[in-house]
Amino acid sequence: MNWDQLAYFRAVARTGNVSRAAEELGISQPALSRAIARLERDLGVALFTRTGRTIALSRYGHAFQRRVERALDEIDEARREVSELARADTSSVSLGFLRTLGAALVPQLVRSFRAGHPGVHFTFTQNNGAALETMLLAGTISLALTVGPPALPALSWERVTTQRFVLIVPPDHRFARRKVVKLADLRDETFLSFKPGHAVRDFTDELCRQVGFAPTIAFEADESNSIRGFVNAGFGVALVPQTGTAEDAPGIRISDPQAAREVGLAWLGNRPLTGAEWDFRAFAVLAQPLLG
Repeated sequence: MNWDQLAYFRAVARTGNVSRAAEELGISQPALSRAIARLERDLGVALFTRTGRTIALSRYGHAFQRRVERALDEIDEARREVSELARADTSSVSLGFLRTLGAALVPQLVRSFRAGHPGVHFTFTQNNGAALETMLLAGTISLALTVGPPALPALSWERVTTQRFVLIVPPDHRFARRKVVKLADLRDETFLSFKPGHAVRDFTDELCRQVGFAPTIAFEADESNSIRGFVNAGFGVALVPQTGTAEDAPGIRISDPQAAREVGLAWLGNRPLTGAEWDFRAFAVLAQPLLG
């Protein structure tokens, strides 16, 4: 028994006519009749009842058809998946990511991936976490680098790396020469941060809450360059994510609590990934020791 015999059986069962089935399959009627006869000999039962030119499924044929349809559908799906994987190097990936990941993590990750997959084309979207999740649900983007597992159960997520936060202070600050501080030591400081609702603001406010204080915010910014500029000018201190760029000041490490957040790839769980998307997801997850 082989795949061709099963396909021939399905065609005859569906059309109820050997001549019509042979025409659809692109083979001669005698060749099709011989293939069906061999299949019946292999099984030891008659799959069809024949009366003159009329052919119909026997009770054995009906039972066999249910399984054959299921098996051939699985084979067809497998062939489609393999074909998609084979086209991976000439496919595209629409990737969304948080703004704080765009300085180094995303370009470095994509550049490393494309070294082995030069035919893959990327389109990029920067936005906040909530907007990226909405885009995944709508199918506007296929993958998104986000912080922590999404709240929406329809989205799947897998860890890629850890993004650490550090303290930055003015050059003449009392902690300027320190390498490590405890967050509780900053309760009396004036902070600069992002506006409420920003993922970084939510994260840093929660860190401060864990050690028993609410930060006094002197300035709320829309982007990180403004925060660094105001800190350097002496307006306060700030907790910022390390970007990994050459211009990124090392900052002062926070020893207690752990000032870091998990970054991972999210995608719509019930939407099959294309070959290129699957390869990029696998690459990003395996690359995590290099990115953390």
